[in-house]
Amino acid sequence: MYKNYIFDLYGTLIDIRTDEWSEEPWEEFAAWLTGNGMPYTGSEVKALYDNEVNRLTSVKTKYTSPEIDIIPVFEAICKKHRPDITDEEVWKAGEQFRIITTKMIKLYPNTKKVLTGLKKAGKKVYLLSNAQRVFTWQELVKTGIVDDFDDIFISSDEGCKKPDPEFYKKLINKHNLDITECIMIGNDSTSDIAGANAVGMDALYVRTAISPENDPVPDCRYVFEDGDIGHVLDI
Repeated sequence: MYKNYIFDLYGTLIDIRTDEWSEEPWEEFAAWLTGNGMPYTGSEVKALYDNEVNRLTSVKTKYTSPEIDIIPVFEAICKKHRPDITDEEVWKAGEQFRIITTKMIKLYPNTKKVLTGLKKAGKKVYLLSNAQRVFTWQELVKTGIVDDFDDIFISSDEGCKKPDPEFYKKLINKHNLDITECIMIGNDSTSDIAGANAVGMDALYVRTAISPENDPVPDCRYVFEDGDIGHVLDI
């Protein structure tokens, strides 16, 4: 029935828990920065991080759901003490922050089975993720699914995020997709399902442990409450 399968990432294909709020990860990140010639305390680096994020998110854009790129935040943190730091080192700082703040990450049990099964069936498989490339790319590689997609769209690259219809349209237009042959698969009734509905695309909702709390049952073609992404192969 469908030729194009468009997946959300976190909470749909990857189970993850992060902690950017506790004191401990900020102290650990500050220690890493200090060891690389950028002396900070945890509270200092968190304050600068928050200020830079707030500055970037306050900028008006043409999108209804704008997205920032987090790299300039890490650039500001690093260049405060090392003005000549390279782009590669800034990127490494961003990756290290994500590693430190990630408490658990793993594929859901049927993720690999679904992705490889769709590819074997001749389907096109795309990723449409609200995420930061500096965080997400290393996780796609680590979990072994980076090569399972025909294309990967990450919101930090595009300046907008789900449920903004423009994010969906960027993928649709690039690959000249027929919406009637597409289905969006996600675990969030607002960003994943409402966004798909807004562009006239069918959707499959799977409720997982990290779906939004009290997430209402969405209006879409398929709803699975058991957290099993394996149902995708049955539709």
